[in-house]
Amino acid sequence: MRGQDKSLLALRGEALLTHVIRCLQPQVEALALNSNAAPDNFSAYGLPVIPDHLPGYLGPLAGIHAGLLQYPEHYLVTVAVDLPFLPPDLVTRLRTGLDTKSCAYASDAERHALALLWHPDMATSVEDYLQRGGRSLKDFLAVHGQPVRFDHPQDRGLFCNLNTPEDLARAERDVELTGITSTADERR
Repeated sequence: MRGQDKSLLALRGEALLTHVIRCLQPQVEALALNSNAAPDNFSAYGLPVIPDHLPGYLGPLAGIHAGLLQYPEHYLVTVAVDLPFLPPDLVTRLRTGLDTKSCAYASDAERHALALLWHPDMATSVEDYLQRGGRSLKDFLAVHGQPVRFDHPQDRGLFCNLNTPEDLARAERDVELTGITSTADERR
């Protein structure tokens, strides 16, 4: 995204982080944000900001590790901020699909989404993987993860990652895919 903090990029007049919070808040007991940016950048949200504990910016698993360390006795839901179109039953469906594996993740049988539910006390397993040089969430999930099918029409937005300015522009235009309208449209 040309060096910009994705979480604060606007989609339909609101930051991506705002969309994710709105989707997740009714599904969980509490929210926190993982970021290595200055916590003041997110003060308007009133959320705890948890930085990575491991040095070197090791990717998404380092952020997940930080959350697992912060809340070791709780089931933890982790989602990427570039997934602003989360289904309203995401957590319930992940919880139903969580079996004996370390975590459950949303999948449409072809792709996985960075939307996961973690068993408590998983920080050590993730840290061990990272310390051994592992960086790929996909590889970690192949061993430790349980895929949960998200293939209903209303789940399409879950697999709409906003990784480029073009993705963001497409999401601005594609109401059918995303299921969201602008704040001005909602007031009508």
